[in-house]
Amino acid sequence: MITYNPRSITAILPARPSGNFQRLQWISIAALVIVLALIWLLTWQRLQAEEALLEKNAELQQRSLAAIIAENLAQVVDRGRLMAVTANYGADGDNSRASARLTSMLASDRTFLRLALYDNALSRLSSSSPFVDSPEIKTFLQLADNPTDALLATDSDVQVGPLLKENAWQVPLLISSHHGYTPRSGYLLAMLDLGYFLQLYRNIDIGATGSIYILGLDGTEIAEARPEGLSLSQEPRHLPQFAPIQYPNGLWRGAIPGSEGKQLASFQRVEKAPFIVVVSRGMQEIRASHGGNSLRSWGTLGSLSIILMGAMWGLVRSTRHQQTLLEALRTSDEEKHGLILRLESEKARAMTLASHDHLTGLHNRRMFNELAASHLEGAQRSRKHYMLMYLDLDRFKLINDSLGHHVGDKLLHAVSERLRSSVRSADVVGRMGGDEFAVLVTGVEHAQDMDVLASKLVAQLSLPYPDIDGHEIQVSPSVGIACFPRDGHDVTTLCRHADAAMYESKRMGRGRFTYYDASLNPSHDRVLQLERQLPKAIENNELVLHFQPKVDLVNYQISGMEALVRWQHPEHGLVYPNDFIAMAEKSGLIVQLGDWVMQACCAQQARWKAQGIPLVPLAFNVSPMQLRDGSLAAKITQLLQNHGLSPCDLEIEITESCLVEPINQAVKVLEDLRQLGIRIGLDDFGSGFSSLSQIRDLPISTIKIDRSFIDGIRSNTDVGVIVTSIITLAHGLQMRVVAEGVELMDQLVQLKMAGCDEVQGYFLSRPVPGAEAEKLLLQTTIIPT
Repeated sequence: MITYNPRSITAILPARPSGNFQRLQWISIAALVIVLALIWLLTWQRLQAEEALLEKNAELQQRSLAAIIAENLAQVVDRGRLMAVTANYGADGDNSRASARLTSMLASDRTFLRLALYDNALSRLSSSSPFVDSPEIKTFLQLADNPTDALLATDSDVQVGPLLKENAWQVPLLISSHHGYTPRSGYLLAMLDLGYFLQLYRNIDIGATGSIYILGLDGTEIAEARPEGLSLSQEPRHLPQFAPIQYPNGLWRGAIPGSEGKQLASFQRVEKAPFIVVVSRGMQEIRASHGGNSLRSWGTLGSLSIILMGAMWGLVRSTRHQQTLLEALRTSDEEKHGLILRLESEKARAMTLASHDHLTGLHNRRMFNELAASHLEGAQRSRKHYMLMYLDLDRFKLINDSLGHHVGDKLLHAVSERLRSSVRSADVVGRMGGDEFAVLVTGVEHAQDMDVLASKLVAQLSLPYPDIDGHEIQVSPSVGIACFPRDGHDVTTLCRHADAAMYESKRMGRGRFTYYDASLNPSHDRVLQLERQLPKAIENNELVLHFQPKVDLVNYQISGMEALVRWQHPEHGLVYPNDFIAMAEKSGLIVQLGDWVMQACCAQQARWKAQGIPLVPLAFNVSPMQLRDGSLAAKITQLLQNHGLSPCDLEIEITESCLVEPINQAVKVLEDLRQLGIRIGLDDFGSGFSSLSQIRDLPISTIKIDRSFIDGIRSNTDVGVIVTSIITLAHGLQMRVVAEGVELMDQLVQLKMAGCDEVQGYFLSRPVPGAEAEKLLLQTTIIPT
């Protein structure tokens, strides 16, 4: 055995670090400085990117709002044109008849306050109600009578007059009564109520500094709406920066008279009308949220840099004083003993952290399983009962989402305290993760005593928690119980069976306990069986197609069919897609399943064509994995040739998940399909993350509004506005709109009024087999009843 004297260590250590060691220190310091510089640079770049993204989102929001307001204002002016033509056509020289017609038209449109009909010489013939022309109106008519005056619009049949001083937000419009190639026979003077028009957008969030301006073509302010209400200036402002005729829309940054600070403004010229719509918002408000985030990031980074530099400085000092530290190690036995005790304490603390949940202080999953396994080994030699309980808090996610995770954490801690106090000290309690807890009840004398304990736990945990960060919260547990050894001989089996019983409690109404029963397993076994048999089902041609028609809202003719796959299982009967599509995607069989659907659709279309049945485009879904296959267009081309079909006989439908970055390959495949002549639709629009601004450049010709919007269109006015806006903007992008999930006549009527092109849903027809689909194609129309 080799021994040495600790006191001899100092004799072989140098008095100061060597030159190489000093160089190593300087290299370490330089490396730390470089790393910190890179971190600061990356943080600055990230914050700049976040600020740019924030401004970009604000730009997109303001562009969309300006486009919607401009479109609605254009529709108002179009209605004025229609009124002008209708009033002049029905007058026939009878002024009283014309006045009655004007009054009738005015009653049907609240946007206009008064209507008056003039001849070509601008002499009033009739009006909706007796009124005297104000000085502004008379001046406006005199200027309009002079064709050389600059007030006349050179590219529009609508002229706008000055804002009336005695009637705020009322603007006179002089509308020519000619239509198309019909010669002009007079004018209609319509008093437009911009106050009523702008009040329609009072619920739109444009921020505290946001404004909506209605300007003339020369940039003169006509009306302004702010979050606090409509604004009327004593003297109209002139905003020439928004007046250029050659730019129908755009963005502008700068100071606007009457607004504080620099503004971000989006302007949109109203088509065929002498108005410009401007939506603005203060740059300071847009960047406000980013400023706080930036300050926190810089503060955190600064603190981290100071800590790291301090640590490096401490390390340098520690290395320079290594001899002193070595001398400190050569202390008395008492100091060594104290160090050992400290190390043992730290070891115990580390063991506690490794075996307990940091939030609740209960055993974590690993320690619970070890303790439960140890107890179950002793239970084999005992005649007493042992039971494993799984507890899950009902609707805990709702509390987390609505009140915040910090409230959820405090609630979990309170639940753990109440749970620990409700069981015996001999029982084992653990947190298995999230809002799931487990309790191993040991040494129960009688099995029926477990009912009392479970009822007590459910009742105790269901009592209100009075002060959770200022909130009174009440939750209930769903409990599943597995008995040893009846329901399992090991911890894994008991946990699985208790978990199954717990989900049965949730299905039976929550806030209760359920004992495990072997009958709870068939659903799980069924899933495993389906997953194992799916590959053979595709090979053995056990899949079938059902078809649901799409109906054109103009004439109620069947404009297309959607193919929906079903599994005709020999044991379970007809299995719907929700039971096997997800497992096909998970196992990678979705490509093989998609190829079968494409081939089956082409074969069905070929059979209908041979029977002389009128064909409509047959749509089928394509998964994201299929879009990654660059040969998809070639496969479809070959199928069309093999079955004698044309590209217009098929339609591809994709979901928003296909547009997740990177999308370059998906866009290339979609472009190949469009060049082939196949229409492409976007299914379930609105249920994901995409917007019309993101898909406007994609080769998509149809969007299908998700059924969640259609379900709420009757009960929620906001949903109706959203659906109408989607339809309007989609039509502006030359896209057709299909509404899916239509189940009621009210939904059909509202969609037709909103301008939707096609509908699909149970109200018209459920998905039907091929034989019934043939009957629908032969009758060509589906008249709603």
